[in-house]
Amino acid sequence: MASPGSLSNDQVTNKSEDTALMPILAGGLDGGQQTQTFITALVTGLIVLGAEVAAFIILKNRFRQIYSPRSYRVPPNKRVDPLPHSFLGWIPYIIRTPANTILQKNGLDAYIFVRFLFLMMEIFAPFMILTWVILLPVDAAGSRGTNTGITRFTFGNVGLSEQPRYAAHLILVWILTFWVFYLIRREYAKFIQLRQDFLMSPEHTRLAQSKTVLVTGVPEELLNQSNMQRFCNVLPGGAKRIWFARDLKDLPDLYDRREKAVKKLEGAETKLLKLATKQIAKNKKKHLDAPASDPEASKSEVYRYVPQKKRPTHKLGPLGLWGKKVDSIEWAREEIETTNRELETERELLGGNEGSTKYPARSAVFIQFHTQIAAHMFAQCLAHHAPLRMSYRFLEVGQEDVIWGNLRIKPYEQRARYAASWAATIGLIILWSFPVAFVGLISNVSALCISAPWLAWLCKLPVPVNGIIQGALPPIALAVLFMLLPIILRLFARFEGIPLKTGIELSLMTRLFIFQVIHGFLIVTLASGLVKAIPAIAKNPSSAVTLLATQLPAASTFFLTYFVTTSFAGAAGSLLQIVKLVVYYVKLILLGSTPRSVFGIKYNSSTVAWGTLWPSMTLLTVIGLTYSVIAPLVCGFALVAFALFWFVYKYLFLLVIDTPPATETGGLFYPKALGHIFVGLYIEQICMCGLFFLAQDANGKQSAIPEGAIMVVLIVTTVLYHIVLNSGYQPLVKFLPLSVAPKIAATHGFPDGFPAHHNASREAGQTPQLAPTQSETTAREKDESTFPPPAGASFDGHKRPLRTVETNDDTGTLPGDEHLDQNAFDHPAMYKDYDTVWIPQDPQGLYRDELEASQAHGVDISAEGAYMNEKAKVDVHRAPPGEDWDDSQAI
Repeated sequence: MASPGSLSNDQVTNKSEDTALMPILAGGLDGGQQTQTFITALVTGLIVLGAEVAAFIILKNRFRQIYSPRSYRVPPNKRVDPLPHSFLGWIPYIIRTPANTILQKNGLDAYIFVRFLFLMMEIFAPFMILTWVILLPVDAAGSRGTNTGITRFTFGNVGLSEQPRYAAHLILVWILTFWVFYLIRREYAKFIQLRQDFLMSPEHTRLAQSKTVLVTGVPEELLNQSNMQRFCNVLPGGAKRIWFARDLKDLPDLYDRREKAVKKLEGAETKLLKLATKQIAKNKKKHLDAPASDPEASKSEVYRYVPQKKRPTHKLGPLGLWGKKVDSIEWAREEIETTNRELETERELLGGNEGSTKYPARSAVFIQFHTQIAAHMFAQCLAHHAPLRMSYRFLEVGQEDVIWGNLRIKPYEQRARYAASWAATIGLIILWSFPVAFVGLISNVSALCISAPWLAWLCKLPVPVNGIIQGALPPIALAVLFMLLPIILRLFARFEGIPLKTGIELSLMTRLFIFQVIHGFLIVTLASGLVKAIPAIAKNPSSAVTLLATQLPAASTFFLTYFVTTSFAGAAGSLLQIVKLVVYYVKLILLGSTPRSVFGIKYNSSTVAWGTLWPSMTLLTVIGLTYSVIAPLVCGFALVAFALFWFVYKYLFLLVIDTPPATETGGLFYPKALGHIFVGLYIEQICMCGLFFLAQDANGKQSAIPEGAIMVVLIVTTVLYHIVLNSGYQPLVKFLPLSVAPKIAATHGFPDGFPAHHNASREAGQTPQLAPTQSETTAREKDESTFPPPAGASFDGHKRPLRTVETNDDTGTLPGDEHLDQNAFDHPAMYKDYDTVWIPQDPQGLYRDELEASQAHGVDISAEGAYMNEKAKVDVHRAPPGEDWDDSQAI
């Protein structure tokens, strides 16, 4: 099982399968056993930490493609200086590098994640100081408790005659809660400022996505250019470009067929050249002459070494397991030729009236506004008078972020999908409880073998075997259980109808967090406490309340062990990235068959799966807050864990992980994470409240009712504060307020917030609109009764609004806007050509015949920059044909 902090090649930090699914609970052990388990974990963690850091020091300067790709692979303005070559100089380098460098070089999402980890350090540093100075003596020194080992330092160790000491716990809960209140409010205010500055920065506003809004559920009367233009022109500057999502029917399938054929041709051509190269090398080794050409084959030179029967073939049936067997190269060439011809025919229809009839616009529209403030105004206003119409609007839409299949969903269908999606999620949570609880029971074999006579033989097992059963099997079993969980939850979010990939990750963050808190924390904690209490409760049922109050805190030992494992082995594993290093070379050997795949392995940067990374960290927050007063030792190890993760992820986001603009949300994960902190506070306060109400003195009477009542007041206070905070800051989270319009205008040289060619029309008392085509003019006249002209517009004798014509002067266009493709937000099947087929140049030059044969079928094919050596190993020295390439990016 990979450590919680380990990195994978394609989803760095996809750790939810490990972090939530932990439980090697020690709740069934006595204090001495728990202490021994904890010390063993601590020593093991330190050994692993030392070994992984030593390995990192040795490897970091030898494999820069793994450990510092952002020092050369990204554009020059995004590069970061590589790590120093000195033995330990890289440590102060990472610590001293300002975190703002991440914001400048890698975006707000990356910076805000590192900021969250630092926030956790700010939370748990005072927690550790206060609880260790005050609560450790209160719980352990003269408390007349019965616990031993590290369990003495828990709430449950306060003896029956010493329960006035609970006042210390109560006071600290209040103090620490208000400290968290202050930090959360400060972070909300800072985040709003950071997000607004990021969204308004020149680097961001030159991106098309900064002024583009996706709106779904658009009524039919607005699904044409003229009406939508008029609809948007009430906003400052109006709409600049509009793209309508169309019902393309089978066109995407035709496009996918061509893409599949292109990949098949690349793979088959490369395989053919490999077979020929290997045969040539074999002949040279045996001093054999080249064989005669295959009489059944064409005149291509490659057939002298690879006869027809050995050429790459595949079957046309499902998964390629059955069906007609065809020559892969010939089939792919013909398939590309056929699909190209069909696509061109259909694309010609798209530009005319016949195409509008065959492929009508559906209920989603992309609107690029002239001004950023207009996009934000449109996204947050009440857009339509009918229920659910145009109610889903998405800002900051990147071209590569769109899930095209979800654009066709109607408003009522989307509501139904939403309900079904969350019903399935809740159902999965309920069903998941049974196997997780069972694994929790396995983790307490020491208690089970006492309470269940038929399991008594487990108590007689050697200590190492018993330790493996309790310590190794539960996390392995849970890792298997949860391996597919993020995939399932992503499918639920996609089924819901979310049209953006970033929206899927935001939804996944919430769903996975719920799963982790319930199954990775609450259920295993309760299962551990209940299992340990079962024998005593069976003998004396009346003691159940007292036993639960004292035994539930004992489950904290596992979380101490978990923090040690996570912070030492997990964080160091993320630093070393040994799995990524091994997979990198394994992929090059086993999967690097074509030049394109070799390029992808060698030069594509690691990305991050935010939907799984964030919950793994916020779960640590919840655990730390919950046990901060119940088991104060947790605070110290939580501080260590977050400090190590802060250091590691600061390094990763500086030099390893890349966050492309299309995946940037502008920090929208952060408010969700701050909300998860409140979840930790609620669970902590409810647990403390319950423990106070359950506490009994030596006479069996409830001894902490006042403390419990005061905790109820704190819970209510937290709820009210949470509500007030959300009501104040949530409206500012997504949208830019109107008050920042002058700042945007000043930044881009527009004195009053509008592009110059629209200012002229406003000064003349006109509403800025685009010049219509003849067909649009007719349509507008026809729809005049439905869409009256905007107030303040002047008319000619034909009662049509006078319109200004958009110019292309630089004063009316923000930097970068003029480069936006007119098809930017059309489905790729409507306009996009396939990537040039890329094959390697073999030593004998056989590739030339293959180029000519493919080109004869109209296939765009090239061998530029790709090479095959005499051992048939493929390598590349540049990007695929047609892509920009900087020689400084070469390894």
